[in-house]
Amino acid sequence: MLTIVGVLLGSAATSVFASTMERTRWRRAQSARWDDKRLLAYSEYANAVKHMVRLCRRIAETRGLLSTGRPIELDSALAALAEAETERAARWETVLLLGEPATISAARTWSEQVWGLEQILREDHPDAASFMNAYRNAMRLRNEFYARARADLGITSGPLPELAWKSLEPPPPSPDHPATP
Repeated sequence: MLTIVGVLLGSAATSVFASTMERTRWRRAQSARWDDKRLLAYSEYANAVKHMVRLCRRIAETRGLLSTGRPIELDSALAALAEAETERAARWETVLLLGEPATISAARTWSEQVWGLEQILREDHPDAASFMNAYRNAMRLRNEFYARARADLGITSGPLPELAWKSLEPPPPSPDHPATP
């Protein structure tokens, strides 16, 4: 009788241990799967917002707000910016679905700042200093988004380096674009 009880206890313990190990393995696999999907959602969203920022920068160059001198046809750039916003909005839904709350908040704040860039650029007489301040803030918020996303994904390689934007110096005044007071 004692032998049978020992066998039953051993069998039950083995079954519980195997079940626990299998459940742990499954959870780990699910976690890795969701991490992969979150990584894709975050990177696609970041690329969509960055595309908007690049378009804003090119429009700013065209309007004489930045001195890097890579102008673009204004009407087509503004149309491309509207299309880029549509793409960003589509990517946003996946971030909302899979993202961690602090990362979602950082993504939202970054996007709102980029919308501010667009608003400045759509003004009749945009101010270069206002644009540069908004642009710097957008880049700072981008880094905050990346820091949150990296933390959510368990990336522990350290903080992102500080940004230094030498290309944000105001352009010299010209007859086409006089200096703003």
